[in-house]
Amino acid sequence: MLATALTIDGHDVDEAADATEGLARLASSRYDLVLTDYAMPGETGAWMLHEAARRGLMHDTAAFIVTAQPGVREISDIEVITKPLDLDHFLEQVRSILSSSTSRIEHEVPHASEPAPGHRIELVLYVSSASATSLQARESLQRLLERFDRSQIKFSVCDLLTDPLAGERDRVAFTPTLVKRYPLPRMWVLGNLRSPSIVEDLLRACGVDDREAMR
Repeated sequence: MLATALTIDGHDVDEAADATEGLARLASSRYDLVLTDYAMPGETGAWMLHEAARRGLMHDTAAFIVTAQPGVREISDIEVITKPLDLDHFLEQVRSILSSSTSRIEHEVPHASEPAPGHRIELVLYVSSASATSLQARESLQRLLERFDRSQIKFSVCDLLTDPLAGERDRVAFTPTLVKRYPLPRMWVLGNLRSPSIVEDLLRACGVDDREAMR
């Protein structure tokens, strides 16, 4: 559905059935944007993106990880393809990201997006304080981050209700959206974050220590 919508919107779209095929496509072609499901056959979308980055395949390429409906991980026998996305907002954000050079985004004021020594990941959560979904995303993320070594995480929250222009830097068009600014490639996680697996994968892939695993 998303591939069809993007094609109708004027984008050239390639599709991959799973993370392994997606990684192979990234190795053979250059893309401006990678949109991936999290739960796929075999490896996850997060694994695919980090492996692609490790191999140097994500230069100047933006990436999206899109969450599935809450509870989908417990429905092991059903393939869920519907995403909790407002399609118009989704297409608007894609257009916004692709309207500017990704290379310029990644290299503008480098020191501003690099965490202080000791930080291994930088996350920015864009919310609207008037939205119950945004508040839920903020609470879910804060609970999750308490399980990890916070000294290794640079985390901030931007309320687009009070500062509508704050999302321009990360090309955020709607809330809630979690942006991984560092390390590259940048990633956008859309949704209420009630399923923590995606963010857990990002934190562990960036080397952040899990307090529970250390006990």
